Amino acid sequence: MNPAIIFDWIGTLYERNKGPYAYSERVLSVLRGRYKLGLISIAGGGEEARRKEIESSGLLNFFDAVIIGGSKTSDQFLHCMEMMGATPETTVIVDDRTVRGIKIGNDLGCQTFWIQKGDYSHELPNDDTGEPTFRINSIEDLLRYL
Repeated sequence: MNPAIIFDWIGTLYERNKGPYAYSERVLSVLRGRYKLGLISIAGGGEEARRKEIESSGLLNFFDAVIIGGSKTSDQFLHCMEMMGATPETTVIVDDRTVRGIKIGNDLGCQTFWIQKGDYSHELPNDDTGEPTFRINSIEDLLRYL
């Protein structure tokens, strides 16, 4: 099975209404050589608008699997893993929301990295979400762990 990383979009790789974080492309290029990379994003403004945003970011080509939908579900994460030839045991989930990506990753048995900065830093891990495997400040910190 392939080692894989599934990223969230807004607050993880892309700053809302501004564009990709300055470090996103560099970090993805380093990780791309060692991991299959996936992206799961909620499209509050519509799936087509989110797809265009991702395409225009210059980051789309880093991903082996991209899933855009109205919500995040365990099934989406499992489908993304399947598309990359990965399993929960070989997959890392990176998200800035404990109540979505981190909870789902923990429930599936993945390693989880919670970005504890930004719009959702007040959403602390709890009994329902479970504690993330690691707490980080940005995806740049992944390079120290992975």
